[in-house]
Amino acid sequence: MPRTAAPILAAAILALALTGCDPDGPPTPSSSASASESAAPSPSSSPTPTEAAGPAPANLPSDCAAIGSADTRAATVDGLTLQGDGTGFVRPAPASAQLVLGCDWFTGDATGVLLLINRVDADEAAAFAATLPSQGFTCTTGDAGNPVCQKTTPNSQFPVDTVETILSREDVWIYMSTSNVEGDPLLSDLNASIWPPA
Repeated sequence: MPRTAAPILAAAILALALTGCDPDGPPTPSSSASASESAAPSPSSSPTPTEAAGPAPANLPSDCAAIGSADTRAATVDGLTLQGDGTGFVRPAPASAQLVLGCDWFTGDATGVLLLINRVDADEAAAFAATLPSQGFTCTTGDAGNPVCQKTTPNSQFPVDTVETILSREDVWIYMSTSNVEGDPLLSDLNASIWPPA
């Protein structure tokens, strides 16, 4: 019996020595362990700042037949003939304007819609938009803080008005001219499709 108890007792003392425990009290952490813990906090202990998300990129259309909802197109351009792609039209726009999509719908003598969607330099667009009131446009502020400018000119030959609307936002410049057509619903649909509500 004494021979069996001696190895067990020796093993218990060895285990206590390896774990750094004192048989008379609770275990004490070594000074090197506590120093490393205080010097190197875990990566999860400090929050990582979240970068502010920039504006979503504009989703420009590529097909005149897909602009606006079916109901809006029926009320505006479905009764007109698409006659061209907008190339060659000179309308108020910054020098950096690059035509992405042009739609020229027309019928009869004085009924039509011209839509020109351009990519532009955003700073140049803001500077150019500021000159539009001097060109006869009345400007208001859109939902995104962007300028929306409009000018109405009576047709010299027919009893209709030509309404020119310019919407500038970020790097997009939209020009729309309507004659004998209410174009605001089409422009509203276009705006919502290019910049969907968050």
